[in-house]
Amino acid sequence: MMKIKLLLIAFLGFSVTLCAQTKKTSNSLLWEISGNGLKKPSYLFGTHHLIASKFADTMKVLQEKLKSADAVVGEIVMDSTIQKKMAPFLIMKNNTLDSLLTQAEFKEVEDYFKTKQPGFELKELNNFKPAMVSLMIMLFDNPDMLKDVGEGIDNSFQAYAKKNAKSLYGLETAEYQGALLFDGDLQKQKKALLKSVREIDKSKQKMQELKTYYLTQNIDKLTDLFKIQDEENKEFITELLKNRNNRWLDQLPALMQNQSLFIAVGAGHLVGAEGLIKGLQLKGYILKPVATN
Repeated sequence: MMKIKLLLIAFLGFSVTLCAQTKKTSNSLLWEISGNGLKKPSYLFGTHHLIASKFADTMKVLQEKLKSADAVVGEIVMDSTIQKKMAPFLIMKNNTLDSLLTQAEFKEVEDYFKTKQPGFELKELNNFKPAMVSLMIMLFDNPDMLKDVGEGIDNSFQAYAKKNAKSLYGLETAEYQGALLFDGDLQKQKKALLKSVREIDKSKQKMQELKTYYLTQNIDKLTDLFKIQDEENKEFITELLKNRNNRWLDQLPALMQNQSLFIAVGAGHLVGAEGLIKGLQLKGYILKPVATN
């Protein structure tokens, strides 16, 4: 069974190199924040939680901006306590998968896992919430995305901050993320789990599109991709992106006032009318895309 910490990191959030590619500068994942009384510029970078750090290592300008910053900011501070803090949110209390699902539904989910791992028994996951099982399905169906995840982009930036005695801030707690991702209505989680099994090909296509648009730093396509959402997931997506963005926008001005930040959060948080780029502009800051090479 894969480590819980790895699964959690993978869920929060998304080989090709960019060195030989030509991109529109406006499509960069890296943005400079200046103006509005800032003493030093800060930098906002969109990450993909399933992409290895070597992707960012190829970006000369990105590494220069990281080096120049006084502090690194992430969604949460990633350390050895994450697993312990989030693990309680993964387990159902007074319920099990074989009680929540009908016999036919239980077999349907188990049969999916057996196509990937013959001999698999869904009873092994009987106490996990359906959202956690859905996460496992996503990872089982996209095994290439598990390569080097332990050295993912988000973690590499924070490791750099620790190694170089830079300040490190988290915009929210591990407990908050655990509740957000796994404390939803169990019937809705069940519905989403069954949908993930029944629409495997569609999900794989979306994951591949996300990866492609990210690696090519195609902000326009990423914006369009994050606009598309099922009506049944609208409430969750609003909390996952819009509401969290608003809370982060309340915190960032004070953090940026007297120090230069390197802010690394999921790329989905940057884009769109309710994204961080637009939100910071509305607060009076100047946002400029920065070519990463």
